[in-house]
Amino acid sequence: MTQQTIKTTKKLSQIGFGTYRLNNTTEEKELLKKAIQEGITVIDTAANYNDGQAEIAIGNVIQELIYNNELKRNDITIISKVGYLEGKTYSKHADSFKTMNTISKTAGYCLEPEFLNLQLSESLHRLTTDYIDYYLIQNPETYFINNDDATEETYYQYLFDAFSYLETEVSKGRITYYGISSNTFSKTQTHKTATSLTKLIELLATIPNHHFKLIQCPFNIIENDLAKKNNDESFFEYAHKNNLTVITNRPLNAIVNNQLFKLVDVDIDSSITEIEVHDLIVLGQDHESALKQTLTEKDIPNLSNLLNLFEKLNDILTNTVTYHTYKDLLESIFVPQVDLIMQGCESLNLDQSIQNQLIQYFSTFNQTAKELSNYFKRIHHTATLELKAILKNQIATDIPLNTICLQAYKNTPFITSSLLGIRTQEQLESSLNNLNHSILDKPFLWDDIHFSNVISQ
Repeated sequence: MTQQTIKTTKKLSQIGFGTYRLNNTTEEKELLKKAIQEGITVIDTAANYNDGQAEIAIGNVIQELIYNNELKRNDITIISKVGYLEGKTYSKHADSFKTMNTISKTAGYCLEPEFLNLQLSESLHRLTTDYIDYYLIQNPETYFINNDDATEETYYQYLFDAFSYLETEVSKGRITYYGISSNTFSKTQTHKTATSLTKLIELLATIPNHHFKLIQCPFNIIENDLAKKNNDESFFEYAHKNNLTVITNRPLNAIVNNQLFKLVDVDIDSSITEIEVHDLIVLGQDHESALKQTLTEKDIPNLSNLLNLFEKLNDILTNTVTYHTYKDLLESIFVPQVDLIMQGCESLNLDQSIQNQLIQYFSTFNQTAKELSNYFKRIHHTATLELKAILKNQIATDIPLNTICLQAYKNTPFITSSLLGIRTQEQLESSLNNLNHSILDKPFLWDDIHFSNVISQ
C-alpha cells in the first residue's frame, strides 16, 4: 500500500473524530484511518459506544497505522469515557458492584473504584494502547436518576471519590489526564442536577497537583449559552482561566424542545401546505377506519390493532416535530410497525378484497408520509434561512450552514476542538475542508446571538 505522511502537530486538532456510532467495519475504519492521515488528531470514544465496538475499531486502525510506520502513538490524542454500562457489559456486571445505579432494564451507571479499574483495563485492551490521554467521567449527572437520596453534597463527594481514584491511575501511567463530559455544565449551581464548574474548581483545589485537565460539553449555534459573558466572564473563559481544555460535542445537532434540529441545509422540492397534509391524513384515516372495520368483521383483531399509522401521523403533525426528529420516528416507529403488519398479512389467508384494501392503505400511507416529510423539510429550510440572517453580521452566509457553524466554533475563544460524528466520505471531506481552511480572521462573538424565536415556531 502507498504510505501517507500524517499531518500532525502537538496541538489538538480543531475538529475531532467522534465515535458514538462507529462500527467495527472495514468501511468505517477506513474513514477513521483517512481522518487521521489527513490531520485529525483527536479521537473521542467511550466504553459503552456500540458496546465496546467503537474502541475496538479505533484500536485496529491505530495499530495498522503504527505497524505501517504511518503514525506514532503520541501523534494522536485518545479520549475515552467511563460510567455507563449498556448491552452485554451491563448484563455481565449489573450485580457486581454495590453502588450500581440502575437507570433502565438494560443500562446502569457506576463510578466506584473497582468499576473504574475494570472499565479502564477493558478500554485499554480494546484500544490496544498502554494509556489513554484523557479519561472522562461520562455524564456524572446520571447519579441523580432513580436516586432518592442524591443531594448536591453527596454528588460532589461522589465526584471527589472518583477523582481521587483516577489520580492513582495517573500515577500508574494508564491515563495522562482526566476530566468530565457532562450535558449539564454551568458556571454556578443553577439547579440540583447541574454540574457547577465553580464547585468543581473548589473541589479540585483540595487535591494537590491534580490532573483534572479537560471538560467536554454540548455546544452549537443554538445551544450557545456557555460562550456568553452575561455581564461577566463566560463559562468557557472561566474554564480557560483555570487551565482547563474545552472540547465540545454535538456541533451540528442541536436539541430544541427535546427534539433534534440538525444544523445542515436541506433541499426542498415541494411547497405542500399544512392544510394539504392534513387532508391527506384525513383520507388515510378514512381508509384506516374502513379497513379496521373489515378486519374486525372477519374476526382478525390482532391485525386490526396495528392499523393506527395515520393516527400517529396526525399526532406528529399536530405537535409539529422537527424534520430530523420526524425522520428518526419513521425509522424507529413506523418502519418496524409496517413490517409487523406485513408479517401479519403473510401469516393469514386473506381474501383478495382485503388484500386490495391493504395495498391501497399502504399506498396512501407512503404518499402521506412522504408529503409530511416534505412539509417538515420546508419548515426546516425556512428556519435555516432565518438562522443565517441572524449570523450574517459576523460571517458570510452564502455557504452551507454546517460550514458556517464549524467556522464559528473554530473562532470561538477557548474552544480547543469540536467533535464530529463522521459517517460518510462526504462528511469527512467537509470536515477536513473546515479543518484546513478558515474564513474568519477575528473571534466569533456570541452575546447577541439568540435563536429561540426562530426554532420555536
